[in-house]
Amino acid sequence: MPTLDDGRNAINQGNFQQARLIYEAILQENPRSEDAWLGLADVLTDTEDKRICYENVLKINKQNRTAREGLRSLEPQADPLREAFQIQTPPPRTEDVYAEDEEEPTLISEHAMEMDSADTGETPTFILVAVGLALSVVVMALGGGLVFYILTSLTGG
Repeated sequence: MPTLDDGRNAINQGNFQQARLIYEAILQENPRSEDAWLGLADVLTDTEDKRICYENVLKINKQNRTAREGLRSLEPQADPLREAFQIQTPPPRTEDVYAEDEEEPTLISEHAMEMDSADTGETPTFILVAVGLALSVVVMALGGGLVFYILTSLTGG
């Protein structure tokens, strides 16, 4: 069976896919391995998968500082577009979510099947498109006016 050191060595060699397979194999044998969940979070690229890993660590040990910092780093930063349109962002998760009597850690593949994109709290695409179009019109109008002014100034008109 692979070890945590094997996973770390794979990461150090830049072989993230192998590291992922190693950590997943360790978690199949021991789903309560904090270090394996943290190692898996290091090699994953999907934000939701990383979140699951950190949440699983906190289900095992709610005092784990690395998992708390990892979750904090995944929290969305202030988005000026959301603020301009007064779109509410979901509140950050509270610490009482990670009670000691929670179930076993969730496997990522189980979560992926349950995910519903409507519940992600993301800005609707049509709002982003509308804002983009509006900004394009404004920029084009200002740019066109500026070009007209420069040309008329240069030609003495």
